[in-house]
Amino acid sequence: MSFVDTRGIEAKTISADVCIVGAGAAGIAIASELSGQSCRVALLESGDFKFRERPQSLYLGEQIGLPNFSTGRSRFRTFGGSTTRWGGQCRPLDALDFEARDGFPHSGWPFGLAQLEPYYRRAQPICQLGPYEYQPSAWSASDGGALPLDGTQLDTKIFQFSWPIDFGKVYRTALERSDNVDVYLNANVIDIESDESAQNVTGLVAATFNDRRIRFTAATYVLACGGIENARLLLASNRIARHGLGNQHDLVGRFFMDHAYFVVGHFEPATAGYDRSYYVIESYDCVGREQKINAAFALSERIRRDECLNGAALYFVRRPAYKTSPEYFSKGGRSFIHLIDVLRRHELSDGNLGRHLRNIAAGAREVAVSLSRQLIELARPRPRLALRAVIETTPNPASRVTLGSRRDHFGMPQVRVNWQLNAEDTRGLTRLLEVMRQEFERCRLGRLIEYISTDDNGWPTSMTGGKHHMGTTRMHDDPRQGVVDPDCRVHGVSNLYVAGSSVFPTGGYANPTLTIVALALRLAEHLKQRLRSTLSQRTAQHDPLKLG
Repeated sequence: MSFVDTRGIEAKTISADVCIVGAGAAGIAIASELSGQSCRVALLESGDFKFRERPQSLYLGEQIGLPNFSTGRSRFRTFGGSTTRWGGQCRPLDALDFEARDGFPHSGWPFGLAQLEPYYRRAQPICQLGPYEYQPSAWSASDGGALPLDGTQLDTKIFQFSWPIDFGKVYRTALERSDNVDVYLNANVIDIESDESAQNVTGLVAATFNDRRIRFTAATYVLACGGIENARLLLASNRIARHGLGNQHDLVGRFFMDHAYFVVGHFEPATAGYDRSYYVIESYDCVGREQKINAAFALSERIRRDECLNGAALYFVRRPAYKTSPEYFSKGGRSFIHLIDVLRRHELSDGNLGRHLRNIAAGAREVAVSLSRQLIELARPRPRLALRAVIETTPNPASRVTLGSRRDHFGMPQVRVNWQLNAEDTRGLTRLLEVMRQEFERCRLGRLIEYISTDDNGWPTSMTGGKHHMGTTRMHDDPRQGVVDPDCRVHGVSNLYVAGSSVFPTGGYANPTLTIVALALRLAEHLKQRLRSTLSQRTAQHDPLKLG
């Protein structure tokens, strides 16, 4: 058997060698790498092949930090996870992103880009990207080319687009044919059991919506269910470890990061030739098929080092003019957009219906202006090159995921997400815009029209989270500074690993999926070595002379 509906299982206990929780990009990549090995793999997925509201509702929680963040609408409980909805935008992290940087406490990975590079190269075709080539010179003859800018101050950063592929669809057949991987759908893990020392995991308890409880046992366990849910499972597994498994230093759930995105104005090109370049995303409906790459402006590494700046990138997106206006990004405008999206896409609301209705009422003028502009543009389209920016949000221990007082259908505590940014995180984007203004004026490329309205906290009202949840089980050599070690094993627990962007110590400004898959491949290689070592020990115990 390969795919099993857990709701129909009669057995009380199922055993495997490796048990993976979560069938998104990380979980599917690890299971695929272990396919064909001399081990039994159980891949547990809360959802099914089709998106359903009931399992999705298990993601609901409380958001108490920065606005424009929803726990129920930023992840997906279905086979394939968030790759069923992603935009396919990929690039590796920069070498600088792995370093411990001056001015940024808690920065630095336990290894550098060179150690991850081989896995990036292997992850590239898995994400169905083009050649592993991120130098602008490799692309300048196609896709519109570059703008003539001073490379000593501004770097051009290439992003590639996947199809975008749905891992659940693309890798389903291979997993169905696997002799050693079993995928359990509708299996909602609600507890991680451990021995009395909390140093060894002894089993996982999974529940179904038809009231079954199944215990999965294995020699090795991997959590691969996202930057919020990984932390939630560890924190909620507190029967033996009172503060949660792996949380002996109060780090699980801390350092929650997401990429912050903004629309900060638009670009008016000086000539028609500058209207099209590889810095422009023509349409998100065409990326991956018609548009394979886009380029972004970023500060040079020299400026970032000299001025201790966080990462930021900016590119152009062709979109209707009304979608670049301050009224569109006002409180009332954002709330109106949210409710329309919920109705149009049949998605879960963020649980703040009353707040959204109040925002719409208080901002009725802005909503009316935005709607009137939209109606005018239906008759006479007037697209602009919006300035879309993304920043690296630096590690902040006060930004965290904790357990709330409310409980879900299975009695698990829902999460409380307190997303916080450091005040200094604005500096990278502010400096980038300053350099771009100077360069665009010097090169006579056109005008950058900026209009940044801010909220009560001083952040642009256009801010949205990238739904890139990172950092909550961060990686570090020292258990007092990280939840997992460089092999992604939970400190103090012998057989529990974590996969995905929750292990990122820092997140740079690049979309995380390529790095997630690269780290998953690296972890899969470690698990293979662990399995071979275990097999050798068993062989030696049964026949000592054979190895001696």
